[in-house]
Amino acid sequence: MKTLRGIPGILLTVLILSMASCGGWGDSPPSRLSRFPSDLKNEKLEVAGIYEDAWVAETGSAILLQPSGDQALTVRGMVPNLSNGNFRTTVELRVDDTIIGTKTVGPGDFQLSAPVPNGPAQRRITLAFSPLQQLPGGDGRMVGARLQFLGFEPAGRKAPPDDIVRGAGVELGSGWGVVETFRGETFRWVDNDAQIRLTGSEAGTAALSLVVGPGPGVGGKAFLLQVLDESGRQVAAVRVARQGAVKLSVPVEGGKRSEFRLHVDGGGRPAKNDPRILNFRVFEIQAGK
Repeated sequence: MKTLRGIPGILLTVLILSMASCGGWGDSPPSRLSRFPSDLKNEKLEVAGIYEDAWVAETGSAILLQPSGDQALTVRGMVPNLSNGNFRTTVELRVDDTIIGTKTVGPGDFQLSAPVPNGPAQRRITLAFSPLQQLPGGDGRMVGARLQFLGFEPAGRKAPPDDIVRGAGVELGSGWGVVETFRGETFRWVDNDAQIRLTGSEAGTAALSLVVGPGPGVGGKAFLLQVLDESGRQVAAVRVARQGAVKLSVPVEGGKRSEFRLHVDGGGRPAKNDPRILNFRVFEIQAGK
Protein backbone atom coordinates (compact mmCIF):
# COMPACT_ATOMS: atom_id res chain seq x y z
CA MET A 1 0.00 0.00 0.00
CA LYS A 2 1.32 3.47 -0.85
CA THR A 3 2.33 5.58 2.17
CA LEU A 4 1.73 9.30 2.65
CA ARG A 5 4.83 11.05 3.95
CA GLY A 6 4.44 13.28 6.98
CA ILE A 7 1.04 11.89 8.06
CA PRO A 8 1.02 10.12 11.45
CA GLY A 9 -0.22 6.54 11.43
CA ILE A 10 -3.44 7.23 13.37
CA LEU A 11 -4.29 10.21 11.15
CA LEU A 12 -3.65 8.09 8.06
CA THR A 13 -6.07 5.46 9.35
CA VAL A 14 -8.75 8.13 9.89
CA LEU A 15 -8.11 9.45 6.39
CA ILE A 16 -8.48 5.98 4.88
CA LEU A 17 -11.74 5.37 6.71
CA SER A 18 -13.07 8.75 5.61
CA MET A 19 -12.18 8.11 1.99
CA ALA A 20 -13.77 4.66 2.12
CA SER A 21 -17.05 6.05 3.43
CA CYS A 22 -17.13 8.75 0.77
CA GLY A 23 -16.03 6.55 -2.12
CA GLY A 24 -13.10 8.88 -2.86
CA TRP A 25 -10.27 6.39 -3.12
CA GLY A 26 -8.48 8.25 -5.88
CA ASP A 27 -5.85 5.91 -7.30
CA SER A 28 -6.87 2.90 -5.20
CA PRO A 29 -7.93 -0.43 -6.75
CA PRO A 30 -11.48 -1.85 -6.65
CA SER A 31 -12.74 -4.05 -3.82
CA ARG A 32 -14.25 -6.74 -6.06
CA LEU A 33 -14.25 -8.21 -9.54
CA SER A 34 -17.66 -9.26 -10.86
CA ARG A 35 -18.11 -7.78 -14.34
CA PHE A 36 -15.95 -9.30 -17.03
CA PRO A 37 -14.11 -8.13 -19.00
CA SER A 38 -14.85 -4.52 -17.96
CA ASP A 39 -13.55 -4.86 -14.38
CA LEU A 40 -10.23 -6.20 -15.63
CA LYS A 41 -9.71 -3.08 -17.76
CA ASN A 42 -9.56 -0.86 -14.68
CA GLU A 43 -6.28 1.05 -14.91
CA LYS A 44 -5.97 0.98 -11.10
CA LEU A 45 -6.04 -2.82 -11.03
CA GLU A 46 -2.93 -4.98 -10.74
CA VAL A 47 -3.87 -8.45 -11.96
CA ALA A 48 -2.08 -11.59 -13.13
CA GLY A 49 -3.23 -15.02 -14.26
CA ILE A 50 -6.86 -13.96 -14.87
CA TYR A 51 -7.85 -13.74 -18.54
CA GLU A 52 -10.24 -11.08 -19.85
CA ASP A 53 -12.93 -13.73 -20.41
CA ALA A 54 -12.67 -14.61 -16.67
CA TRP A 55 -10.85 -17.93 -17.02
CA VAL A 56 -8.21 -18.38 -14.31
CA ALA A 57 -4.87 -20.10 -14.87
CA GLU A 58 -3.11 -22.25 -12.29
CA THR A 59 -2.59 -19.14 -10.16
CA GLY A 60 -4.50 -15.88 -10.51
CA SER A 61 -4.05 -12.78 -8.39
CA ALA A 62 -5.26 -9.21 -8.02
CA ILE A 63 -4.62 -6.37 -5.59
CA LEU A 64 -7.98 -5.37 -4.15
CA LEU A 65 -9.04 -2.81 -1.58
CA GLN A 66 -10.55 -4.21 1.60
CA PRO A 67 -13.30 -1.88 2.87
CA SER A 68 -13.83 -1.08 6.54
CA GLY A 69 -16.16 -3.10 8.74
CA ASP A 70 -16.76 -6.83 9.03
CA GLN A 71 -15.78 -8.29 5.69
CA ALA A 72 -15.49 -11.72 4.10
CA LEU A 73 -13.32 -12.56 1.12
CA THR A 74 -15.34 -14.57 -1.39
CA VAL A 75 -14.67 -16.32 -4.66
CA ARG A 76 -17.45 -17.71 -6.84
CA GLY A 77 -16.71 -19.53 -10.03
CA MET A 78 -17.46 -22.42 -12.35
CA VAL A 79 -15.32 -25.49 -12.99
CA PRO A 80 -16.02 -26.63 -16.57
CA ASN A 81 -17.38 -30.09 -17.27
CA LEU A 82 -15.11 -31.27 -20.06
CA SER A 83 -16.41 -34.83 -20.50
CA ASN A 84 -15.07 -35.91 -17.11
CA GLY A 85 -17.73 -35.71 -14.42
CA ASN A 86 -15.33 -37.24 -11.88
CA PHE A 87 -12.81 -34.42 -12.20
CA ARG A 88 -11.88 -32.66 -8.95
CA THR A 89 -9.69 -29.63 -8.32
CA THR A 90 -8.61 -28.00 -5.07
CA VAL A 91 -9.18 -24.25 -4.78
CA GLU A 92 -6.87 -22.30 -2.50
CA LEU A 93 -7.67 -18.73 -1.42
CA ARG A 94 -4.90 -16.50 -0.06
CA VAL A 95 -4.66 -12.99 1.35
CA ASP A 96 -1.17 -11.46 1.26
CA ASP A 97 0.31 -14.97 0.85
CA THR A 98 -1.61 -16.33 3.86
CA ILE A 99 -3.97 -19.22 3.09
CA ILE A 100 -7.43 -18.46 4.52
CA GLY A 101 -9.42 -21.25 2.87
CA THR A 102 -9.29 -24.33 0.66
CA LYS A 103 -12.02 -26.39 -0.98
CA THR A 104 -12.08 -29.39 -3.32
CA VAL A 105 -14.75 -29.02 -6.01
CA GLY A 106 -15.97 -30.83 -9.10
CA PRO A 107 -17.53 -29.58 -12.34
CA GLY A 108 -20.15 -26.91 -11.73
CA ASP A 109 -20.67 -23.84 -9.65
CA PHE A 110 -18.68 -23.33 -6.45
CA GLN A 111 -18.20 -20.76 -3.71
CA LEU A 112 -15.46 -20.33 -1.13
CA SER A 113 -15.71 -17.61 1.51
CA ALA A 114 -13.74 -16.78 4.64
CA PRO A 115 -13.77 -13.86 7.10
CA VAL A 116 -10.83 -11.45 7.16
CA PRO A 117 -9.54 -9.21 9.97
CA ASN A 118 -11.05 -5.73 10.06
CA GLY A 119 -9.13 -2.83 8.61
CA PRO A 120 -9.20 -1.02 5.26
CA ALA A 121 -6.08 -1.80 3.27
CA GLN A 122 -4.87 -2.98 -0.11
CA ARG A 123 -4.56 -6.76 -0.18
CA ARG A 124 -3.02 -9.15 -2.68
CA ILE A 125 -5.68 -11.78 -3.30
CA THR A 126 -4.50 -15.03 -4.85
CA LEU A 127 -6.41 -18.02 -6.23
CA ALA A 128 -4.64 -21.32 -6.91
CA PHE A 129 -6.02 -24.46 -8.58
CA SER A 130 -4.66 -27.99 -8.78
CA PRO A 131 -5.04 -29.90 -11.04
CA LEU A 132 -6.06 -28.01 -14.19
CA GLN A 133 -8.06 -28.78 -17.35
CA GLN A 134 -7.37 -27.84 -20.96
CA LEU A 135 -10.04 -25.83 -22.76
CA PRO A 136 -11.25 -27.52 -25.97
CA GLY A 137 -12.10 -26.17 -29.41
CA GLY A 138 -8.58 -25.11 -30.32
CA ASP A 139 -8.32 -22.86 -27.28
CA GLY A 140 -5.75 -24.97 -25.48
CA ARG A 141 -5.44 -22.89 -22.30
CA MET A 142 -4.90 -24.75 -19.03
CA VAL A 143 -7.41 -23.38 -16.54
CA GLY A 144 -8.77 -24.02 -13.08
CA ALA A 145 -12.16 -22.33 -13.30
CA ARG A 146 -14.11 -19.44 -14.78
CA LEU A 147 -14.41 -16.58 -12.35
CA GLN A 148 -17.80 -15.09 -11.48
CA PHE A 149 -16.88 -13.03 -8.41
CA LEU A 150 -13.72 -12.32 -6.46
CA GLY A 151 -13.52 -9.78 -3.70
CA PHE A 152 -14.79 -8.45 -0.43
CA GLU A 153 -18.41 -8.38 0.69
CA PRO A 154 -20.08 -7.77 4.05
CA ALA A 155 -19.68 -10.72 6.40
CA GLY A 156 -22.87 -12.70 6.89
CA ARG A 157 -24.27 -11.77 3.49
CA LYS A 158 -27.00 -14.16 2.39
CA ALA A 159 -25.78 -16.71 -0.15
CA PRO A 160 -27.45 -16.86 -3.58
CA PRO A 161 -30.04 -19.57 -4.23
CA ASP A 162 -28.64 -23.07 -4.58
CA ASP A 163 -30.53 -23.80 -7.79
CA ILE A 164 -33.31 -22.63 -10.08
CA VAL A 165 -36.11 -24.96 -8.91
CA ARG A 166 -38.74 -23.37 -6.70
CA GLY A 167 -41.29 -25.45 -4.80
CA ALA A 168 -42.13 -29.13 -5.05
CA GLY A 169 -43.14 -31.38 -7.94
CA VAL A 170 -40.34 -30.38 -10.33
CA GLU A 171 -37.07 -32.21 -11.00
CA LEU A 172 -34.35 -31.36 -13.48
CA GLY A 173 -33.17 -34.13 -15.78
CA SER A 174 -30.43 -34.11 -18.40
CA GLY A 175 -29.41 -31.30 -20.71
CA TRP A 176 -28.90 -28.53 -18.16
CA GLY A 177 -25.77 -26.47 -17.76
CA VAL A 178 -24.19 -26.04 -14.37
CA VAL A 179 -25.65 -23.64 -11.82
CA GLU A 180 -24.09 -20.19 -12.25
CA THR A 181 -24.40 -16.95 -10.32
CA PHE A 182 -23.62 -13.61 -11.93
CA ARG A 183 -24.53 -10.12 -10.76
CA GLY A 184 -26.67 -11.59 -8.02
CA GLU A 185 -28.71 -13.80 -10.38
CA THR A 186 -28.65 -17.60 -10.34
CA PHE A 187 -29.39 -19.51 -13.55
CA ARG A 188 -28.61 -22.49 -15.78
CA TRP A 189 -27.71 -22.24 -19.46
CA VAL A 190 -29.32 -24.60 -21.96
CA ASP A 191 -27.91 -25.76 -25.27
CA ASN A 192 -31.14 -27.58 -26.18
CA ASP A 193 -33.62 -30.19 -24.97
CA ALA A 194 -33.17 -29.64 -21.22
CA GLN A 195 -35.31 -32.22 -19.45
CA ILE A 196 -37.97 -31.47 -16.82
CA ARG A 197 -39.79 -34.10 -14.75
CA LEU A 198 -43.19 -33.21 -13.29
CA THR A 199 -45.27 -35.22 -10.85
CA GLY A 200 -48.94 -34.24 -10.87
CA SER A 201 -51.25 -34.87 -7.95
CA GLU A 202 -54.14 -35.49 -10.34
CA ALA A 203 -54.66 -35.99 -14.07
CA GLY A 204 -55.14 -32.86 -16.16
CA THR A 205 -52.83 -29.96 -16.80
CA ALA A 206 -50.05 -28.39 -14.77
CA ALA A 207 -48.99 -24.77 -14.96
CA LEU A 208 -45.29 -24.56 -15.68
CA SER A 209 -43.78 -21.18 -14.75
CA LEU A 210 -40.29 -20.15 -15.83
CA VAL A 211 -38.11 -17.07 -15.76
CA VAL A 212 -36.13 -17.38 -18.97
CA GLY A 213 -34.07 -15.25 -21.32
CA PRO A 214 -32.40 -15.56 -24.75
CA GLY A 215 -28.67 -16.13 -25.06
CA PRO A 216 -25.92 -15.78 -27.66
CA GLY A 217 -26.94 -19.09 -29.28
CA VAL A 218 -30.06 -17.36 -30.66
CA GLY A 219 -28.25 -14.07 -31.15
CA GLY A 220 -29.82 -12.62 -28.01
CA LYS A 221 -33.07 -12.24 -29.96
CA ALA A 222 -36.64 -13.50 -29.52
CA PHE A 223 -37.18 -17.23 -29.95
CA LEU A 224 -39.96 -19.81 -29.66
CA LEU A 225 -39.56 -21.97 -26.57
CA GLN A 226 -41.24 -25.34 -27.16
CA VAL A 227 -42.18 -27.98 -24.60
CA LEU A 228 -41.98 -31.49 -26.07
CA ASP A 229 -43.30 -34.66 -24.42
CA GLU A 230 -41.49 -38.02 -24.31
CA SER A 231 -42.58 -38.86 -27.85
CA GLY A 232 -41.22 -35.56 -29.20
CA ARG A 233 -44.69 -34.06 -29.69
CA GLN A 234 -45.06 -30.36 -28.94
CA VAL A 235 -47.49 -29.86 -26.05
CA ALA A 236 -46.89 -26.16 -25.36
CA ALA A 237 -44.94 -23.21 -26.71
CA VAL A 238 -44.30 -19.58 -25.84
CA ARG A 239 -42.40 -16.74 -27.49
CA VAL A 240 -39.53 -15.38 -25.41
CA ALA A 241 -38.56 -11.87 -26.46
CA ARG A 242 -36.45 -10.88 -23.46
CA GLN A 243 -35.64 -12.07 -19.97
CA GLY A 244 -38.85 -12.46 -17.99
CA ALA A 245 -41.52 -14.78 -16.65
CA VAL A 246 -43.52 -17.08 -18.94
CA LYS A 247 -46.26 -19.61 -18.21
CA LEU A 248 -47.24 -22.77 -20.07
CA SER A 249 -49.82 -25.51 -19.50
CA VAL A 250 -48.66 -29.10 -19.94
CA PRO A 251 -50.58 -32.40 -19.62
CA VAL A 252 -49.81 -34.61 -16.60
CA GLU A 253 -51.08 -37.91 -15.22
CA GLY A 254 -52.21 -38.18 -11.63
CA GLY A 255 -49.54 -39.64 -9.35
CA LYS A 256 -47.18 -40.36 -12.23
CA ARG A 257 -44.04 -38.62 -13.35
CA SER A 258 -44.17 -36.95 -16.76
CA GLU A 259 -41.05 -35.96 -18.67
CA PHE A 260 -40.74 -32.95 -20.96
CA ARG A 261 -37.97 -31.21 -22.89
CA LEU A 262 -37.40 -27.49 -23.41
CA HIS A 263 -36.57 -27.15 -27.10
CA VAL A 264 -35.66 -24.36 -29.50
CA ASP A 265 -35.39 -24.67 -33.28
CA GLY A 266 -32.42 -22.95 -34.88
CA GLY A 267 -29.97 -21.32 -32.55
CA GLY A 268 -26.64 -23.00 -32.01
CA ARG A 269 -24.49 -19.95 -32.67
CA PRO A 270 -21.12 -20.07 -30.88
CA ALA A 271 -20.62 -17.83 -27.86
CA LYS A 272 -17.68 -15.48 -27.66
CA ASN A 273 -14.99 -16.77 -25.28
CA ASP A 274 -17.07 -19.78 -24.20
CA PRO A 275 -16.87 -23.29 -25.69
CA ARG A 276 -20.52 -24.03 -24.86
CA ILE A 277 -23.64 -23.38 -26.96
CA LEU A 278 -25.77 -20.97 -24.90
CA ASN A 279 -29.19 -20.79 -26.56
CA PHE A 280 -31.14 -19.65 -23.51
CA ARG A 281 -30.93 -19.61 -19.74
CA VAL A 282 -33.49 -20.33 -17.06
CA PHE A 283 -33.46 -18.42 -13.76
CA GLU A 284 -36.47 -20.02 -12.04
CA ILE A 285 -38.81 -22.91 -12.67
CA GLN A 286 -41.83 -24.13 -10.73
CA ALA A 287 -45.05 -26.03 -11.32
CA GLY A 288 -48.59 -25.51 -10.06
CA LYS A 289 -52.18 -26.27 -10.90
